[in-house]
Amino acid sequence: MALAACLLVLGMPPKVETRTLEAEGHTWEYVFAKPTAKPKGLIIAMHGAGGSGPQFNESALWAEKATKAGFAVVLPSGQPSRANVEPNFRTNPRTWNSGQLNSRSPRARINDMAFLDKLVKTCFKETGEVPIFVSGHSNGAGMSFRVAYEWSDRVAGIGIMSGSIALDLKQKSKKQIPTYWLVGEKDPLTPFEGGTTKLEIWGAQKENESVLSMLQKWADWQGITSEPMGGMAQFGNSEPFAKVGYWYRSSEKGDILIFLYKILGHGHAWPGANKNELPQAIVGPNVSKLDATTEFIKFFESQLKKPSS
Repeated sequence: MALAACLLVLGMPPKVETRTLEAEGHTWEYVFAKPTAKPKGLIIAMHGAGGSGPQFNESALWAEKATKAGFAVVLPSGQPSRANVEPNFRTNPRTWNSGQLNSRSPRARINDMAFLDKLVKTCFKETGEVPIFVSGHSNGAGMSFRVAYEWSDRVAGIGIMSGSIALDLKQKSKKQIPTYWLVGEKDPLTPFEGGTTKLEIWGAQKENESVLSMLQKWADWQGITSEPMGGMAQFGNSEPFAKVGYWYRSSEKGDILIFLYKILGHGHAWPGANKNELPQAIVGPNVSKLDATTEFIKFFESQLKKPSS
């Protein structure tokens, strides 16, 4: 029996590898895993500020859950704020340039998009050319918006938790991007209503646009003109916290293209992560029983059954 068939019969997990790639004059770390059969698609999963690819994989179990569902997944690590200095969560965190960085800063001059393009091409050598999906948490969610914006002809869908859009969205979308967006009601770092937040762990603060304002801009950029519809949603019998949903329909096909759910009572943490990595004093309450990784994978799988717009 072939090795791949044996692995399937025995239920052995696919190999998960941590690798490096040279791009933009820097060494980038990433985690890669693929199923034994040809992947349905490739998921790029991006960590929040201060995190890393291995950390996000360990916490959200991306490799395990994505490959089980038939997807390949790659979890890159961003470059630290001072790129030539050893990364440190508190003093030199790894970040993504989602559009929030000062254009004059040395970190902003590193082309994250050029690296991601090289990374995808590297993955495609093993997976073949498959649909690209993007997911991220916090700063990684903001980077997911940027990837979808700049690769609107390449990305088949995005799934994000607690993200902000730090882009002007001047470039016209080449096609509509199905979007699944989760936000914690009590998120102190990305407040639903917007306002000023202090990032005391890094001695900084930022101004936040309201989530619904960003949602409207994201819909307008894609040419989705219908009004949002509000309502309540229940995710399985085990979830005691209801969610308020907002979604947009395409005026042409009637398909729901953008889902936004406010997770009541929840803060900034990735829902369903297998460990708390920061205290509630920083990220707010971690109360949701929703499994965000599984939710996003199911969403990506649902998009494979639809023709692209």
